[in-house]
Amino acid sequence: MITCPNPSCQATNPDDQTVCLTCQTAIPHRYLWVVGGGASLKPGKQLANRYTVQPTSPQIVLDTQPGFLTEVPTNLPDFVRPYLFLTSYPVAVPRPYALLPDGTLLLEDAAIVAEPPAKPPTVMAALTDRWAQATPLRQLNWLWQIAQLWQPCSDEQVAGTLLQLPLCRVDGGLLKLLEIRLDVPGQPATPAALGPVWQPLADQAHPTLRPFLQALCAQLQTGAIQTGEQLVEGLEQGIAIALPQQSVTGNLAVLTDQGPTRQRNEDTCYPTSGSTQPMQFVPSQPGQPRLLMVCDGIGGHEGGDVASKLAVAMIEQRLKPLLQPSATYPDPVIVALALEQAICAANDEIAQQNDHEARQARDRMGTTAVIGLILGPQLYLAHIGDSRAYRISARRCQQVTLDDDVAAREVRLGYGFYHNVVDQPGTGALVQALGMNASTSLYPNVQRFLLDEDCVFLLCSDGLSDGERVEQFWESELLPLVRGHKPTLAVAESLVQIANTYNGHDNVTVGLLQVSANDYQPQPIEPDRISARNPARQPTQTTRLQTRQPPARTRLAAKAAPAPAPSRPSIWPLLLGIVGLVALAGGLVTFLFADSGLRTVSTGVSTDDAPIPDSTVRPSPPDSPPQENRPLTLEPLTYAALAEPLSLQASPELADGTIPATTSLPSGTIIRVLSKQDLADQSRWVQVEVCGQAKETPSPSNPDDISPEQVLPPAQGWILESQLAARVQTASDLPESCLN
Repeated sequence: MITCPNPSCQATNPDDQTVCLTCQTAIPHRYLWVVGGGASLKPGKQLANRYTVQPTSPQIVLDTQPGFLTEVPTNLPDFVRPYLFLTSYPVAVPRPYALLPDGTLLLEDAAIVAEPPAKPPTVMAALTDRWAQATPLRQLNWLWQIAQLWQPCSDEQVAGTLLQLPLCRVDGGLLKLLEIRLDVPGQPATPAALGPVWQPLADQAHPTLRPFLQALCAQLQTGAIQTGEQLVEGLEQGIAIALPQQSVTGNLAVLTDQGPTRQRNEDTCYPTSGSTQPMQFVPSQPGQPRLLMVCDGIGGHEGGDVASKLAVAMIEQRLKPLLQPSATYPDPVIVALALEQAICAANDEIAQQNDHEARQARDRMGTTAVIGLILGPQLYLAHIGDSRAYRISARRCQQVTLDDDVAAREVRLGYGFYHNVVDQPGTGALVQALGMNASTSLYPNVQRFLLDEDCVFLLCSDGLSDGERVEQFWESELLPLVRGHKPTLAVAESLVQIANTYNGHDNVTVGLLQVSANDYQPQPIEPDRISARNPARQPTQTTRLQTRQPPARTRLAAKAAPAPAPSRPSIWPLLLGIVGLVALAGGLVTFLFADSGLRTVSTGVSTDDAPIPDSTVRPSPPDSPPQENRPLTLEPLTYAALAEPLSLQASPELADGTIPATTSLPSGTIIRVLSKQDLADQSRWVQVEVCGQAKETPSPSNPDDISPEQVLPPAQGWILESQLAARVQTASDLPESCLN
């Protein structure tokens, strides 16, 4: 039996019911993965008098009381915290749901599928079990997703999880970790360890891909590839060859509606509401890129509709260069950069209008945004706020974006489990949206999906996603679209009707992308496609495309990072440490109470007859310090604009005085400092990376001075620190959201 989640009902129902027999409230079926605990798990057994073990697997349980808070102790064990800190990767990493008194951890959004109609839940297939039957593009896609996770997992000392292939499960083209395991203390995992782990996969890869992967494994084992970033770039070169060999067709539809209770529609979509567009990408023929946008305006009594319209117009204008048919696909980093710059430009346009109209605090207008850019058999998703994107396959429905709200931030900081935090007052408030602050404090989230199977992507405002309506109706409404049984626009109309009937408190906008992956025409991918574009260096989080937003925990820790201790005993470290702790405590107090003035976002169904008040909020600034123009400090992650041409060397000056090959950079080039090195002759060298070319000298107040059309080819090199300082005109910590 399963208990109705409606607090005023709580009737028990057979566990195969989707709605309560008494009050007709939707009953969520949360299947959870069991980690640790040592409990004797048998089918039908209940853990903590609540979680029923399923017959298909002793490690899958059903929550029979989905409307109640879960068990979360005050002090979390070490093996739980990495799950929270990696919450920014919702596609691949499961989320903690409950921690039982005996130490058993239950994970939601886990590697579990319950194929409709009414099939029992099972564990996703292991990557190794699906490897031999996969196309070269999918094989590269799986390895690319592992490589994307390497650095964030390494930061949390769980990279060894990626070396255990039985923990890597797959649902079509998507990778999902079964669970996370801590590395052995003092023995951090390195990318070189992936070489022997991947070698059997390389030997069994598709014949057209086998030499490429074998060469990649050899470079891993010999140390030619030393970082997760280099591994991603190597795989990207293979994907660039395999991607045009995949044929994709589909349809796009979008629809927006005022809703039954609102006086006006503050949502805006692109293309225009009610329109549909076909798409077709076949090898050797340029296809028409497609753009899909959903913006949910916020701004109290007025202004939300203005903000959402401004955002759509500005983003569409900025992305026009990418919407032209082309026989080749642009570099993924360039696309991600263009999306981030378009979002920043829209943000500044709205913020400037707020300033011009002297709007303050809650009167400032803004908007959330979720954007889908389809370039051939790949989809780029970008989002800000709580408008969402879902991916629906023949087996499951998964939310692939993470709301920019207080609840998600609390989880990323390790303060609690999302299922518990989200129901607390104030945790539905947004922490970032377009138009509220300068783009220097904005962190757009950008993801990339390779489209190699039949699926549907749903983009929607919270008028539909509130109350878990997508999870409730995906089988009846979206699964037929995956299987090609319904027109795309008709499904959009049905979803809008569901939102108005079951929620009804807000405007609603629905964007649908239906994808059909057709024939794949494999062509050989030669080993010489792997080139060491980037020499070994310390990896940075700005190189990740899967989720470009640094975890809030990382940003918070960076503010309070202590200075290095001196080489000889001194009382100053103790005093500085005390001051630092006091400052950190003050910062945490400020952080914890920063959202006290925010209005909350409704995440469920109101029990009152009156409509739910405006669920949009004025977000407080994200937990990142404001960026300021300041003199050049040649530390890692410093960005600078060259005032005059400069030549980079492939390596520091050699001991015999010879000079290696050089790369010439024009004035106006944007560079980023990567590392420094002192040679025996006391000279200090700086390693830099080329990030782009400015139209004019950029500044933090105008980060959109850098356009994607002007980004230079990737380049790195070395120069004497004194020479670099003499050729730099401006320097600043330009935001990751506007410059990679």
